[in-house]
Amino acid sequence: MRFWRIAPNAERRPSAWNKLIYAAVLAGFMIPPAIVPTIWVLHLLGLFKTLSGMILIQVAYGLSFSILLYRSFIATIPRELDEAAIVDGAKPLQVFFKIILPLLKPVTITNVVIQSIGIFNDFTNPLYYLPGRDNVTVQLTLYNFMSQFQSQFNLLFMNILLITIPPFLVFLFFNKQIVAGMTAGAVKG
Repeated sequence: MRFWRIAPNAERRPSAWNKLIYAAVLAGFMIPPAIVPTIWVLHLLGLFKTLSGMILIQVAYGLSFSILLYRSFIATIPRELDEAAIVDGAKPLQVFFKIILPLLKPVTITNVVIQSIGIFNDFTNPLYYLPGRDNVTVQLTLYNFMSQFQSQFNLLFMNILLITIPPFLVFLFFNKQIVAGMTAGAVKG
């Protein structure tokens, strides 16, 4: 049995492309990004050292995780809900927007929280793709308090404390939704 084999009846809309798309998503999740070719592409597009380019990079890096999270969550939604809506006369878009989409609230909150905390805590991507003093992110400010000859530990630790507060508050407020969204697709009945 191959590791990318899809469980029986896991697909809502069976297609010949599903296995190929699933393998591509897994490859995007497992293969690390190449920094230098990404910088070349950003230069060609005129997006190097811009927040627009950084946003595109963060979206591209988080896309595989988001797809896998949504896929596993949607697989737990009973198909009987779809069938009942179709019997009642709903069209496919109505089934999605009126039945499936409202059920995606826990996984959407989980995805937004996890991705935003990951982007907030990201140190290397802004270091590579937003060089210079004009685009310094909060995480890169940690770099400013350390040097070869002198370190300002009081400012460094205060900065670490300030950086830690927003993810902690997000976790406090969204703890139940994060747990519900992460465990919803974990167990099959």
